[in-house]
Amino acid sequence: MPDLGFFIAKRYLISRNSLSVISVMSLISMLVVAVVTMAMVVVLSAFNGIEQLIDERYRFLEPDISAEAVYNKVISPDSLDTDALKAVPGVERISYSVEEFVLAEYERNQRIVRMKGVDRAFAEYSGIDTLVYDGTASLFKDGKPSALIGIGVKYDLNLRLFEQAYNPLRLSALQRGKRLGANREAAFNRRNIPVAGIFSINIDFDSDYVIVPLDFASDLLGYETEVSRVEFQLKEGESLERKRDEIAEILGPAYSVKSRLEKNELIYKTNKTEKWATFVIMGFILLIATFNIIAALTLLINEKRDDIKVLSGMGAPASLIKRVFFIEGALINSVGAAVGLVLGLALVYLQREYGLVRLEGGLVEYYPVAVSSGDLIAVFGLVLICGLLSSVVPVQIFTRRYGAL
Repeated sequence: MPDLGFFIAKRYLISRNSLSVISVMSLISMLVVAVVTMAMVVVLSAFNGIEQLIDERYRFLEPDISAEAVYNKVISPDSLDTDALKAVPGVERISYSVEEFVLAEYERNQRIVRMKGVDRAFAEYSGIDTLVYDGTASLFKDGKPSALIGIGVKYDLNLRLFEQAYNPLRLSALQRGKRLGANREAAFNRRNIPVAGIFSINIDFDSDYVIVPLDFASDLLGYETEVSRVEFQLKEGESLERKRDEIAEILGPAYSVKSRLEKNELIYKTNKTEKWATFVIMGFILLIATFNIIAALTLLINEKRDDIKVLSGMGAPASLIKRVFFIEGALINSVGAAVGLVLGLALVYLQREYGLVRLEGGLVEYYPVAVSSGDLIAVFGLVLICGLLSSVVPVQIFTRRYGAL
């Protein structure tokens, strides 16, 4: 048997009679709630898309977890408990890299760049080949070392890719253990290396990085077996924080172990702060919008005051009469929230599949979006809370006036 309060509230909401002022007010209230809910879903999904894009871009050159020596500049791989590190569940790959600032020269152009020496399989497991827009993603050409450079480095040096066979890039680094003296030329190691490809990831990497084979970087810096970092790639879905703690426990206090999120903490925190600040602002807009529900319920209670007196005269308890109008407000709010969620998800789907909003000259062709179940719960919860509050106020005040109590 259907609940009497719900039955009456539904009849008030869906009337077969011609549209009255109250019906129009109820529809407007539902529409406002739906629009604000839809906007919140779309905006939060846009922030999620930006965060996902940032994470994907940084993943090309930043490993999931990296370890560096705290007290020394370099790490000796022989000093590590490699077997224990490989046995950590969820670790898919362990690799070594050498990273240092060096001087890059091309003809008369010079600038300081960040040289990163990587192993032979780097292009394969990092996926950087998908971001090389000119040339090839190869660190070896005809068996000889070659480099990949960011587009910003290319423009700063005015480097011409087609000349690399006879006019390669020159990299210079201070010899290990030497200081700059009167003969500065003798203090530097210099090596020529042709550029095989130009990549574009983001402004941070594009304007600084030169990627070379690990052996080439070690030779230029005067390293033997030493490396700058130990890098860990995790399996899909593994927790960066939990695996970071497990690896740090094995390596001990002599090593600084950080996840990709920690190394770029400012960028991720800024995006999250902006996201939730926007959520709060839109929450205030929603709270103001729910005054429409208060107005609609107030008008409805005023119009149905004769019904209230009849129901009271027939012995209906005050709780039933209050429940009728409370359910009426909840229905207006929940229907609007449900419609808003559906519309918001539909827009996000269309953007993801068909790219309704384009980004001209951006890193990606279309504005990125991503749906988070946590965001949907937060939006729906906020809408329901605002709706419930807007229903309680008129019910408590005006039903008392017309004899509900």
